[in-house]
Amino acid sequence: LVAASSALFSRLTLGSFSGIKAGFDDKDRPSLRCVRADGTTEVDVAGLSDGTRDQLYLSLRLASLVRRAGVAESMPLVLDDVLIQLDDQRASAALGVLAEVSRTMQVLFFTHHARLVELARASVPASDLVVHELVSGPYATQAAAVVAG
Repeated sequence: LVAASSALFSRLTLGSFSGIKAGFDDKDRPSLRCVRADGTTEVDVAGLSDGTRDQLYLSLRLASLVRRAGVAESMPLVLDDVLIQLDDQRASAALGVLAEVSRTMQVLFFTHHARLVELARASVPASDLVVHELVSGPYATQAAAVVAG
């Protein structure tokens, strides 16, 4: 699980981090450390930016769900505005990863950010993407749900 999460984390961070290490902190509690691209610098989860922390949690979730899908019936993955802390390049990378995951399980990605919908259209093959825009109701302004898979 850590190896799969590490590979995903590296992709989601566009190589800024090479992976994740599981270990124990100075009080002998389980901990995760994120390894920078240089392979030696480690960053504690608390030391990550909000966006990088979101990428870490997404990589852990995806690795867990893909692993489960390999041994049992897959369940849909529902995500709501998980990419709002990311810049365009990292959001595009994440959308590409989600498109790949959608070949294993249904991925429902909800956002009210029109820019993320534009990035999905640019990053995800048209055959893997369905966009449903919400046009009525109190949250209709720039509301959209992106469905991959």
